[in-house]
Amino acid sequence: MTGNRLFLIAGDYSGDIHAAKVVQALQAEQPDVVIEAVGGPHLKALGVPLLSDQSKMGRVGFGAVLGAPYHFWLGQKILGRLQDFQPDAVLLIDYGGFNLYMAARLKKRGYRVFYFIPPQVWATRPGRIKKIKASVDHVFCIFPFEKDLYESHDIPVTYVGHPLIGELPPPPDRTAFCQTQGLRPEDPIVALMPGSRKLEIDYLLPAIIGSLPRLRREQPKAQFVMAQAGSLSDDFFIPRLEAAWRKAGGQGLPPVTLLKNQNHALLGVADLMIAASGTVTLEGALYNTPMILMYKLHPLIYQIAIRLMQLPCMGLPNILTDMERPMVPELWQDQANPDRISQAALPLFDPQSEQVQRQLAGFAHIRQSLSTGGTPRNVAQGILKLLQQQPHPQAKENPLLSAT
Repeated sequence: MTGNRLFLIAGDYSGDIHAAKVVQALQAEQPDVVIEAVGGPHLKALGVPLLSDQSKMGRVGFGAVLGAPYHFWLGQKILGRLQDFQPDAVLLIDYGGFNLYMAARLKKRGYRVFYFIPPQVWATRPGRIKKIKASVDHVFCIFPFEKDLYESHDIPVTYVGHPLIGELPPPPDRTAFCQTQGLRPEDPIVALMPGSRKLEIDYLLPAIIGSLPRLRREQPKAQFVMAQAGSLSDDFFIPRLEAAWRKAGGQGLPPVTLLKNQNHALLGVADLMIAASGTVTLEGALYNTPMILMYKLHPLIYQIAIRLMQLPCMGLPNILTDMERPMVPELWQDQANPDRISQAALPLFDPQSEQVQRQLAGFAHIRQSLSTGGTPRNVAQGILKLLQQQPHPQAKENPLLSAT
């Protein structure tokens, strides 16, 4: 079997990273595989032809007012290209809103559809699983409990392990890291992770910075390191950081060391983390970093989201351990304020505290439960095996691509 043709859709920065690793694994298994994609810099660096760069997708968001028309246009562009490219399959990666929208249209036109990192239907919007069953031929899931869920709905599924396992770099040498960043290795390092999306910064950065006066007062030796996501420009991030410090009553520059594109190194040396809820909290757990996490949206959007939630927790470390007795403090919406942040964070400065010990035990459980590893290779081998088992579906003619 040679020359399989695959089209990938990765709608955001992290999806592009995962997609690139899958492409490398596919090329190792089948050097003459032909791949095109919607993606970003990591796929581009591998020489994958990009129909569209994903950067605007992340800026506007699928559900945003400005996002829907753009994504509709992009969907039509994809369908037009596929009519010529005729892939053996389309691999969707994360980015649930747009990718589920595309899955239905791809399936209708006769394309085989695979999904890697599917939407977290177990956490919110459970009705999406019906859309997955109707439109996706095979799911490659990243959590072990997802396999049982999809099988219970008669959806073909393979558990491929979590992509973070085996891919995170080892923690750096603390002394060397501190020397490079002007930090003191003997004193606590607090990682401040306000998120990678602009709305997260607008909602969470003022609250995080607002907690610093009390934390500095009660932990005078603490060193605060702020992570700036690579997707956020200095022109956007720095003014907001300085404005948040002025709002907290500070003068001059905020008392933080600013790091860009060094999340993993920071998590590898941090003594505790104050973070936006998301993948970074799982990364922190894998690095054994005690943490608190926060979740905050526009009040109206939050009221909608909270009604769609299926679980009592939002943070992955709690979801993967004990949701009835969460080990990581979660501050939702109005609770994500300076007083509650500092109150929740202060006990984590003591490595022998009951709170820290519970978290460390939970993190050990998470590492054990997600220890499959080799995720990109598992996905690549799964795709090629499926293509070998099934003949190439002939896409339906679609002369009117504007039809929905």
